[in-house]
Amino acid sequence: MLRLLLLRHAKSDWPQGVDDADRPLAARGERDARVVGEAILARALTPDAALVSPARRTRETWSLASAVWPAAPEPSIVDDVYLASSRRLLQVVRENGGSARILLLVGHNPGIHDLVDTLAAPGQRALVPLDFPTATLAVLDAPVDHWADLAPQTATVRAVTRRGA
Repeated sequence: MLRLLLLRHAKSDWPQGVDDADRPLAARGERDARVVGEAILARALTPDAALVSPARRTRETWSLASAVWPAAPEPSIVDDVYLASSRRLLQVVRENGGSARILLLVGHNPGIHDLVDTLAAPGQRALVPLDFPTATLAVLDAPVDHWADLAPQTATVRAVTRRGA
């Protein structure tokens, strides 16, 4: 059994003249990222590995969330996570999960939300909310021993929390 944590980046700012990939977190996003990190720690969900979009807002979300953990893995910045579809994100997880038992993916909507929906087993899909605001974390258990075997509609949705609540 492997555990996948899917985190949509925290609330970003929209500074004028800044490219999308370079947008920083807003003050609320900075607070929310720390709260999510604390929630991950409190629930003993600290990941063994992390895959993070190269966008500034996802890297900042990772940095602030993981800063509250006693030990955090070095994240893998994966270009293909940036604004990716759920199909591409699934492939990224399969190809980059390695030996992690708990894997965190920090990315963007709609891909992150769609991946939760795609992976959820048919009886679990009702647990996936229709909206997936910033700093929302989904925790899924996959009945596989290797990330390469992760398949749609097989995961158990353990939790979907907003801003660590």
